[in-house]
Amino acid sequence: MVSSLTNAYEVDFYSSTDAAIPALRGSVTPGLIVMDYNLMVRHSREFMKIKLQEEELQEIPILVTGTVDHDEFIHTVRMVCRVHYLQRPFLQSQLREAAAHLVSAPIEDRWKKLPARQKEALQQTAINFRAIEKKVRKGLGLNMEDTRESCTPLMEEVLDGNGAALMENVKGHHNHTYVHSVKVATLMTMLAKAIGIKGHELLTVTAAGMLMDVGKIATPQDVLNSPDNLDKDQMIEMKKHVYHTHDILEQSDGVTEGIKVVAEQHHEKLDGSGYPFGLKGKDLNELARFAAISDIFCALTDKRPYKPAYSFNQAIKVLEKMEDQIDPFLLALFKEIVLLAYADQSSVH
Repeated sequence: MVSSLTNAYEVDFYSSTDAAIPALRGSVTPGLIVMDYNLMVRHSREFMKIKLQEEELQEIPILVTGTVDHDEFIHTVRMVCRVHYLQRPFLQSQLREAAAHLVSAPIEDRWKKLPARQKEALQQTAINFRAIEKKVRKGLGLNMEDTRESCTPLMEEVLDGNGAALMENVKGHHNHTYVHSVKVATLMTMLAKAIGIKGHELLTVTAAGMLMDVGKIATPQDVLNSPDNLDKDQMIEMKKHVYHTHDILEQSDGVTEGIKVVAEQHHEKLDGSGYPFGLKGKDLNELARFAAISDIFCALTDKRPYKPAYSFNQAIKVLEKMEDQIDPFLLALFKEIVLLAYADQSSVH
């Protein structure tokens, strides 16, 4: 379990609850506690007393693993904090999925206090993204109607000028691919709105932003969550996500040409230095040009294990140096839109 989770988290292992108590009270509050069922039931009294009495520890979720059936677990363990039970044997993917959901749960709980449509936008896109992940892992096509439906309140929030709030409130969610997708979809929708795209075509832009990186779900976790800069072989593996996305969309019904072209071209550059096809200039679709700028900006301003988050100004300077690679007109429009959306804020995360 430790090795499976280490790819995505900083993990500390303790052989007893007594050994774990100092860490529980340490300077860094853990985002998740993983415990064995027998340890919890028989040897955790002092540990649980501390966790439930000290305010800053109360909301830490617990993932329990064991061999008893689920009914016995529910009968035995009655908790006041968020608990999930994973019965052994289980797949590594099940462990990672349960951990990711629990770690992000406090963020999703905070969404409940947001204005109704903003809450709906984040909740529905998160639910749909989890459904997408399950389908991809099973080799199944996606339900495009569900994606369009989940993207509708997001698009409407952008139309009402609330795109910056959406991106701020998704910050801290542990599913990086989901967070990145929401931010890219939001920024692409802002750009499309600014040049006059409306109605179903605007919804296509929003959905394209949400779906263009779904191939990363099929990318090995050790590559996707590497704490270091990727080496040559890892970079080759990472770039395959474009082909994975293509394959996923090909077996999904109702995928528009706009969604496909964004997925296939958002890493292409005007000077032909991009991938996977090395397209140049006029061969690059306009929607893909939206996506390229939004994708690079979000990648720069996202905090990742191998780098800190760039400030807004730092990210813009990087984009400005790419004048031969990205559309200069769209970049100028992008800067104006993002500055307006964030008003006096000096950085975007």
